[in-house]
Amino acid sequence: MSGLCSLLRLASVSGLFALSVFAEVIAAVDAEEQTILNPGFESGWANWVDGDPSGTGTAISDNANSGSKSAKLSEKSSYVAQVVQVNPNTSYQLTASVRGTGNLGVKVGSEIFFEQQDSKTSDWRQLSVNFSSADQRAITIFGGFAGREVRFDDFALAVVSDDGQAADSSIKFLSSSSGGYGLSPDLTPGQNFDLADWYLNTPDDADGNGISDRFSESDLAKGFTDPRYFYTGPDGGLVMRSTIDGAKTSKNTRFARTELREMLRRGNRSIKTKLDDGSPNKNNWVFSSAPKRSQLAAGGVDGTLKATLAVNHVTTSGTSSQVGRVVIGQIHAAKDEPIRLYYRKLPGHTRGSVYAAHEVSRGDDIYVDLIGSRSKSAKDPADGIALNEKFSYVIEAQGHQLSIRIIQNKKIRAEYSFDLTDSGYDVAKDYMYFKAGVYNQNNSGDPQDFVQATFYKLENKHRGYQ
Repeated sequence: MSGLCSLLRLASVSGLFALSVFAEVIAAVDAEEQTILNPGFESGWANWVDGDPSGTGTAISDNANSGSKSAKLSEKSSYVAQVVQVNPNTSYQLTASVRGTGNLGVKVGSEIFFEQQDSKTSDWRQLSVNFSSADQRAITIFGGFAGREVRFDDFALAVVSDDGQAADSSIKFLSSSSGGYGLSPDLTPGQNFDLADWYLNTPDDADGNGISDRFSESDLAKGFTDPRYFYTGPDGGLVMRSTIDGAKTSKNTRFARTELREMLRRGNRSIKTKLDDGSPNKNNWVFSSAPKRSQLAAGGVDGTLKATLAVNHVTTSGTSSQVGRVVIGQIHAAKDEPIRLYYRKLPGHTRGSVYAAHEVSRGDDIYVDLIGSRSKSAKDPADGIALNEKFSYVIEAQGHQLSIRIIQNKKIRAEYSFDLTDSGYDVAKDYMYFKAGVYNQNNSGDPQDFVQATFYKLENKHRGYQ
């Protein structure tokens, strides 16, 4: 079990249903069982793997559908799993009794099939998943937490006869253990990704107030999607798109965006988005160089933002100083931006450049080229990153150090560290939050020209005051 826990700690949990974790972990379970053993948890955890990264997310409950026991999951990424031997090229139906909000699934080779139950009632309901075993002789069945407390009981696996064969479950994806990203094209962004601590701005202005529309943490968790700006792509990735024309987030902003804004309050509206005087609160974070009282007041101290993405399109019209550039990640302070990460591909080039800007508080920007050059007259970078080519970035803030790494094919392509000692972010009245998406840096081109990126992983982490 310790090996499985280590895998869980290392896994990048991007999905609301934590299916990418299942994909990483269940491959490590030995295929010894001949059928589902202990299907109703009457013998506790015997024959099951209980995945519990928090240490408090799984328990054996005396609230059961039948018998006297069931499995209770109550924390993000908690799950139960068991390997079962099957006959190849056979149609099966997996069923379980479920009470609460959970998902039931099976991993067959490199594919995962699952169905989800979003139930606010206190009743037990049967959930089922139909699938083919393909050429596999062993599968892994699982039940998982999906946002609210859930109980599982009475797992069963049955062969589906030819005359009664049901189609495979409609929700499936390539598992991360086989080169995928644990994402499904059949799910909304808020189901594939844990977006409970982000809100979204798009260029739309449906209410006509002149300001970019905002969609809350709960809107995203409930499945908000917009086929123009924010939706799930055919490979399961989160597509964010922003035209040049569109509403801005404020009257002082020159550019449109489709961008996520970090919200540490996770939907708790009793906590304000920000305080008017610039002081930190539990929705935002601070550097560990800030005064102790500010660290205590903040929702987190220091932080790391990790993303895997591909830039699909950049603007091709407009002035030479603006064409082809987009911000794909940043740290924003109350008024300034400790870091902005840019991707830029000029017209006629086959590859794009990556560079960063550090804004000194109430001061000037300091630019650093990471891959290629940010210059409007730069040559096509031989080591650049092409459109639709996947790469990752890591932005890490710790005290007076702010570092950025660009990673591709598991190798560091570029890295740089800014010294923030004299940048002015170690004060009492300032706060930080991460942003990720596409912040279009062009307002001079064709109004319908656009930037677009697809995100495959997005992870934000902070620590508390120590």
